[in-house]
Amino acid sequence: MLLNGHRPEATTLRELIGLRAGLAGKTFAVVGEEAVTFGDVDLRANQLANSLVRLGVSKGDVVATFMQNSIDHIVSWFACAKLGAVWSPFNAALMPQDLAYTLGDSRPKALLADADLSERYDAALGLGVAAVEHVFVRGTADASRHAAFGELLDGPDHLPDADVDPGDPAGIIYTGGTTGRPKGVLVPNSWYFPGVLRYQEIFEPDPSDVHLSLGQLYHTIGSAVDVLSPLYAGITTVSMGWFSASRFLPTVRRHKVTLSVILGAHIARLMNTEAGEDDADNTLRRAVSVTGGLPRSLVAGFVQRFDVPLLETYGQTETGPLGCINQRFEELPRESLGSPHGWIEVKIADPQGHELPDGETGEILLRPTVPGSFMLGYVNKPDQVVHATADLWFHSGDLGFRDDFGDLHFSGRVAHLLRHKGENISAIEVEETLLAHESVVGCGVVAVPSDMGDDDIKAFVVAAEGVAPEPAGLIKFCASRLAGFKVPRYLEYVDQLPVSSTKGEVERFRLAQWGSGHTWDAVQGDWVQLS
Repeated sequence: MLLNGHRPEATTLRELIGLRAGLAGKTFAVVGEEAVTFGDVDLRANQLANSLVRLGVSKGDVVATFMQNSIDHIVSWFACAKLGAVWSPFNAALMPQDLAYTLGDSRPKALLADADLSERYDAALGLGVAAVEHVFVRGTADASRHAAFGELLDGPDHLPDADVDPGDPAGIIYTGGTTGRPKGVLVPNSWYFPGVLRYQEIFEPDPSDVHLSLGQLYHTIGSAVDVLSPLYAGITTVSMGWFSASRFLPTVRRHKVTLSVILGAHIARLMNTEAGEDDADNTLRRAVSVTGGLPRSLVAGFVQRFDVPLLETYGQTETGPLGCINQRFEELPRESLGSPHGWIEVKIADPQGHELPDGETGEILLRPTVPGSFMLGYVNKPDQVVHATADLWFHSGDLGFRDDFGDLHFSGRVAHLLRHKGENISAIEVEETLLAHESVVGCGVVAVPSDMGDDDIKAFVVAAEGVAPEPAGLIKFCASRLAGFKVPRYLEYVDQLPVSSTKGEVERFRLAQWGSGHTWDAVQGDWVQLS
């Protein structure tokens, strides 16, 4: 099988994990002070997989994880791959309300959770969601409510019987929706392999390289790039657990890190720290980034300060790992997102889907050239699959243009899709939460520029007649129901919202164009005037 000129060493995750077990005693992953070898991660995944089989979990069943980064989390994912189960990693920031939605949408047969996060699962049960059949908790937890995760690691260490094909579903990865609540992106085994091959093309790793993971396993980059690509390359990956600007360079130096994917939000946080005279004294030789709306001067400053070549990439969970469009290091310092290099076709289109000439801005549409490299669809949302793939193109919801080289440039996002702290967020989900407050009769949520390079969230709120809800209370109301990255930073009270004459829908693009009035800033805890 050839994938854009490459002949992959494996075509399923199950096959790849077993193949790399041949590296035996070499360290595969380090998370904090915990490490595991290539051989041991394979055996432990077999043990956990066989324990799941004993419980009745089989090929095609969904197994959810609600965990922070850990070796156990990696083993849980790999166990699913071994038996052909569908791994669905839940964002560790989910609160009971949005967790209840995700549980009801994915309908897992088993849930593996960290002890502190399992308390949110218990709270979600009180919101009417059906209990998961098998729940195992990692760490100290109420033994009367849930079984211990350690019980799953006592199964036989042989490869479980399963017939897994490249096109079989392998994962459900939740991403922020553009027209409603977050969507579960269903991906096959084959979806992972263009990403690991692009990693080989871009980074050109050798056995001595060490990869630094700054992402979380419940994101595409944190799993398919930061874990699976080093596995394919046969190199060690080191996870910071949670990103910390102060620990970044010490981690790089301690583990002699040479490769990393450093997102725009990470760059902004690093550049907000005081520069040191020896920042460039590090072992990084190549880095890849998704800088989004970061100022070019900030990106250039990062490259100079840390003396690391930085390559831009573009893609979405639906279109595969590590960006289906990217620069190449030999093309630097050309400023763009790069080109597809044979992996996909790109079209810049007007709202009716007609192609625009180079230099004109429109929606970025993508189409695969490699079979099985895009998603299978959205879980329980066939109508949104139809919308997203109209005219047999994937509609990204992003705006961009192509230059004279044919390279892609990012220009922004549609008004109702926000990106905050590296997370995609549906404006509608935040609006639905605000509308659940007894004092709110209308609201519209938009993105406003952030000094961290992506978006801050602003809500325009229409209060019930004669009621003036206290803004800090509204923010607290949201924080009790939404993951922290979804909670608005800014609130502005308005008498009415702009709505369309045809469907009566909030016109968020008009809200985004409104001048800012008296605005509550939750960070400053005071009223401000935004520029």
